[in-house]
Amino acid sequence: MYPTLETERLFLKPLNDGDLGDMYALYANPAVAPAMWYWDSVRSFAEYEKDFWGLAKSDDIFTVRLKADNRFVGYFQLHQYVKKGRVGYSQINAAILPGYQNCGYCTEATKKALHFAFCGVKTPWLCANHFKDSPAAGTVLKNCGLRFYRIYETRNRQYDQYRYTKEDYFKDIGVPQDGEGLYDYVFPLRTSPYSSKNPVRRIDSIGYIKEPTGYLCGQSVVAMLAGVTVDEVIEVMQTDMGTATPEIRDALGWYGLKTATEARVKYTPGTVLPDCCILSVMLPGYGHWSLYYRGKYYDPEFGVLDELPKQAKLRYYWEVVT
Repeated sequence: MYPTLETERLFLKPLNDGDLGDMYALYANPAVAPAMWYWDSVRSFAEYEKDFWGLAKSDDIFTVRLKADNRFVGYFQLHQYVKKGRVGYSQINAAILPGYQNCGYCTEATKKALHFAFCGVKTPWLCANHFKDSPAAGTVLKNCGLRFYRIYETRNRQYDQYRYTKEDYFKDIGVPQDGEGLYDYVFPLRTSPYSSKNPVRRIDSIGYIKEPTGYLCGQSVVAMLAGVTVDEVIEVMQTDMGTATPEIRDALGWYGLKTATEARVKYTPGTVLPDCCILSVMLPGYGHWSLYYRGKYYDPEFGVLDELPKQAKLRYYWEVVT
């Protein structure tokens, strides 16, 4: 678990079970939710509560509180993507309640979290995304030293990604060392109990799993292959957000599941798909992961199908060795 971080006016405290009410008040605020990453629709308290316990277990979220009276004003997430037994990179997200915006709190929290990320977690680089229709977030990122990287699009919404490397950070703050000894913190790394010689299972059937939300297709595909729950895969991947090829590859490796090739293979019309393969599909406005197994499409969004939906364009396939 993260330590409590302190700034001139704020405490950044690790999220705990008692923060459910405060977090839902932030999540459900109509002025906050549309600008948040993957918070594009407000759900009921009961629906959010199911997700909250996973957030509390993730150990990568701070609540942002005023030092004066411990009042909750927002949250800050510092999430690590682990690659080959070490932190590959990190990602930050934040939200502040409307009544406390334009007070500099988000900038203050971000600067402190950046220092902890590079000096405590020792991440080599980090990124942050913000929707283009939320320009204030971009201003905060630029004011904290992050550099614009590129524009992406998801579900018909464009977002900018900003990045920051460890080298640039220490150059910017004028410190010629990497902060050794500033934090008594070691990022916990887990070891998989599986391997290619001892996989989680032999794939001889697929139990269909529907994605719990519109952003968990990758986790759902891995869950079907591994024969585990989506929640377990979220914990392994350390994200309940959209996933790219490296996250899928790492999750398969965790469960000891092998692919026939290191990279995905480009699909051309007429190609006969292998008996078991992960599919990279393009739908109107967004990318999507699906699964093919012995003549059936096990699609996390659309169900068990004889063929993909007409609006789906198959771009790549990735054979899983059974």
